[in-house]
Amino acid sequence: MRNNLPDLFDAQPDLLFQLVTMLNPSVLRESGVPVYTTLQEPGNFVITFPRSYHGGFNFGLNCAEAVNFAPADWLPHGGFGSELYKRYHKSAIISHEELLCVVAKVQILLSFTYSF
Repeated sequence: MRNNLPDLFDAQPDLLFQLVTMLNPSVLRESGVPVYTTLQEPGNFVITFPRSYHGGFNFGLNCAEAVNFAPADWLPHGGFGSELYKRYHKSAIISHEELLCVVAKVQILLSFTYSF
């Protein structure tokens, strides 16, 4: 993205945090970026992995919903994202540090509960 849109990134260094810019997938492929497509139909779930970009188009009427979830092995990725937000002076939706503390407390409670 930076190589193809240097002027936009000069004006808005946090451009990738916004939902306003897309590149043609063929341009991404030419730069060695893996590109995948899927057609989501009613009842399907699409999962994107950490640090993945995703975009979509609706063909007609649409009712959309997004759910964010994080399995335990996501936590290091969340820490990376938290650092990026700090670097670009962005406000995080949730505190990664607080999330780590909650996970640790739950683990302690579970280990205490099952130790009897």
